[in-house]
Amino acid sequence: MVDYLKSRNAFLFQGVGSDYQSLLNLLDEEQLKLLRKYCSIVESELDLDLWNYICHSQETKYDHFFNDWIAIYTCDNLVYDKYISLGVKPEIFLGYSMGLITAMVCGKSISFETGLHMLQSIYEYPKNTSGQEESMATIIGLNYQQVENIITNNNLSKSVMIASENSKYCIVIAGDISGINKILYKSEEEGAIKTVKINVPYAFHTPYAEKGIDKFINFVEKIKIEDSTIPIISVFNQKILQRAPDLKNELVKNTPSPMNWKNSIEKVIEFDITSFVEVSLDDSLTKISRVIDTDCKFFSYRKILRLKNVQLNG
Repeated sequence: MVDYLKSRNAFLFQGVGSDYQSLLNLLDEEQLKLLRKYCSIVESELDLDLWNYICHSQETKYDHFFNDWIAIYTCDNLVYDKYISLGVKPEIFLGYSMGLITAMVCGKSISFETGLHMLQSIYEYPKNTSGQEESMATIIGLNYQQVENIITNNNLSKSVMIASENSKYCIVIAGDISGINKILYKSEEEGAIKTVKINVPYAFHTPYAEKGIDKFINFVEKIKIEDSTIPIISVFNQKILQRAPDLKNELVKNTPSPMNWKNSIEKVIEFDITSFVEVSLDDSLTKISRVIDTDCKFFSYRKILRLKNVQLNG
């Protein structure tokens, strides 16, 4: 692999919201064989036929939101395995939202099976506690203060909140759907370049996600968590985490706490790590992160495959 990918790399693990059904062509034959094995584990643990869902759009007993969560989580584990086999090694992990769970699996802190049940617990605990339809969305082209002003000026501070500052001009909001729709409309009026709904039914990274969280806390208390083999940076306070008790606390904070992805990337750069590798089939984290510091190098899965092919054919 290219020399600079053998240097110090930060691995970026995405959260939920992507659709992987159109991206399976990026996996080679060996990965597809391994995917079948992973899908067998998923079916055994969750009674979810993931293989036929992602390959043939077959319905399961779960809704498409949860199916996609498990597809992302499973395929991202495959991508991580591929990077390691190519000699692309991590120095530190950053998990965007529920990407923390994938990072913990890849760092040998929890098992793949535990990660499945953790995602199931996160998906199920808010179901019977939310009194209204919730959602999340991304606003591109306005900064944190501009979005905050729109929320305040429209008297929506109690129903819509900022969930993450992805970069200076990329802000995630969360809350009830009617409020989200109004803020997106007002943001476009105020000059937002683009607004995008996120494929998630809950207002994560806000106090909304605290409703019913005791069920998830009880789950976390019972599972086996080990120290991570790779340090993980907190997207909430930018502290370096590796010990099991700290990771357990991070899991509990993960759903109701607002994130600051921008500060987390900047903190990694302070450690003189300027190479970022996205552990996913798409490039969503690459897109939101590369504008934070244009001097850094960002690598998506597609880009790494291209570099590999160039090297083989060179």
